[in-house]
Amino acid sequence: MPARPNTSIQKCLGCDGSFCGAYWYSQGVNSSHCNLICNQETFRMISQHHISRLPDTLHGGNPYEKDITERCIQKSGKTLQAVISEWIAKFDNKELDRSRLQLNNVEAITSRTYLCNHCYNKFVDFLLYWFRVSTPRNLLPADAADRDSCWYGFMCRTQHHRQDHAKKLNHVCRPTRGNP
Repeated sequence: MPARPNTSIQKCLGCDGSFCGAYWYSQGVNSSHCNLICNQETFRMISQHHISRLPDTLHGGNPYEKDITERCIQKSGKTLQAVISEWIAKFDNKELDRSRLQLNNVEAITSRTYLCNHCYNKFVDFLLYWFRVSTPRNLLPADAADRDSCWYGFMCRTQHHRQDHAKKLNHVCRPTRGNP
């Protein structure tokens, strides 16, 4: 993307990708004239994103952990969007350790940062990791509360190819062995 002064933000801070839709929208061009990557919906401020379902990539794609997180959210009586908004505020207040957030420019990211949908899903994964880690055991579903934590935590490779291991142990935790 060529640099154009006095136009809206055109680069995702999370991946440094350029989004021409931001430029075309600022010029009044209708998104129907653009392809999918240029669609205005693919790139927006964090606070403008809305989420109605958990990303497929949540907890490294571990379906058991995803299900537990979904049940924890339901048990809280809040919508997914309300939980995400609450954790975005904690993120903005620098209450979370950002070292695990797999995006570029991590320290510069706030709720007013523009992210593409792909980076926003990574951001949601990160927030929901902290939601789960901070959920007291007594608020976890009964089948999840009594599980021991895997030594390798969220970095465990076995959870992806052995369903019994993925189900038996908690993987929404920090590694206590290996190379975190």
